[in-house]
Amino acid sequence: MNKNIISLKDFEITPNENVIERSQNFQSYIDQMEQFGCKSYWVMARTGVGAKMQIEGYDGEVSAYISNDYLGMSQRPETKEAGINAVLKYGTGASAAQAIGGYLDIHKQLEEGIAKFVGQEDAILFSSGFGANAGLLRAILGKNDIAYIDSYIHTSATSGLIGTNVKHIGHNEIDYLDMILEREIGKYQTRLVIIDGVYSQNGDLSKLPEYIAVCKKHNCLLMMDDAHGIGVMGENGRGTADYYNCLGQVDIITGTFSKSFGCVGGFVAASEKLIQYLRYYADSNVFSAAMTPQVTASSLKALELIQTRPEIRKKLWTNVNYLRKRLTEEGFDIGCSVSAIFPIMVRDNRKVYEIARELQKRCIFVSGITYPAVRTKEARLRVSVLASHEIEQLEQLVTALLEIRKSIPF
Repeated sequence: MNKNIISLKDFEITPNENVIERSQNFQSYIDQMEQFGCKSYWVMARTGVGAKMQIEGYDGEVSAYISNDYLGMSQRPETKEAGINAVLKYGTGASAAQAIGGYLDIHKQLEEGIAKFVGQEDAILFSSGFGANAGLLRAILGKNDIAYIDSYIHTSATSGLIGTNVKHIGHNEIDYLDMILEREIGKYQTRLVIIDGVYSQNGDLSKLPEYIAVCKKHNCLLMMDDAHGIGVMGENGRGTADYYNCLGQVDIITGTFSKSFGCVGGFVAASEKLIQYLRYYADSNVFSAAMTPQVTASSLKALELIQTRPEIRKKLWTNVNYLRKRLTEEGFDIGCSVSAIFPIMVRDNRKVYEIARELQKRCIFVSGITYPAVRTKEARLRVSVLASHEIEQLEQLVTALLEIRKSIPF
């Protein structure tokens, strides 16, 4: 490991070390991060996670851009009250898997509500968004099937593909996908294209209408993980399909309640028959305790607010558009982002940590994203904008970046 910068890639499983040796050697990575003077991971908070936080190492509040609670639902009195009432009625947990008795009436209400919201026939809930993607894919794809995946889909999806065939199709490479699907007609039982609606690192969108057309042309299923799109994108906040006016045209939509809903848990929404099948074969649902009553009720209330309080989403987009305008005016590279996720490109791993450190000195908490999460030349700061941010905070961020750029060019 004779490199200038040690990365997490250096400590992945290899045939040359056992886990004890590997975990001991991993200390060198921890030591390196301490030398950078910027704690980027496992930062402890003393408050809720949102636009303003109290974190370890700071006496007062910091402005934070690390949360995915885009609409501020985790801190709204309505969602808190709904969760408290559910605890009082049902207790602190469902205490069983849904298939064997842990299936509450509010679970059914949330399934029906989220399915209708994203334009599908039915839905099934999972204890996490990760479990939704992984459990779905393990249930429907085997050795005689294939997944054609965008290069930037989430790890939760790729983790469910271990037992099947996989082909990478690049990022939004529609023409290449068209060629591959034509060439491989009749070779596999189930063919599934997997994309995100909004990509979590670049903040750009899938070319959903083109994917739909190509999949229909080749009789191939399309799955879209819309974790970062639901509640944010589209005229009514119904996600990327709403944005493109394609509701009801995607075979499978997955998502999470940990972002725009401000809770935790996930779902798969699809045809009634496929959901019925998943109720018996999606291992991360069948063999896992159900979503807690509090999370379910709070998610239900968040779904209601998303549909009845459009001014919350309007506030988010006022903030997003303001920050995009200011960063662009000042010449910062934010890639192709069109969402609430801003990749501020630095393109140097060490500089990312140095800039994050300087921001923390100014009481601004931003995530640095480096290799292997992204390629070295794509190292960046990742800024998530929330409805709960104030314009003054966004301007403070831009001012701080301008100051830092004078001593650390990027």
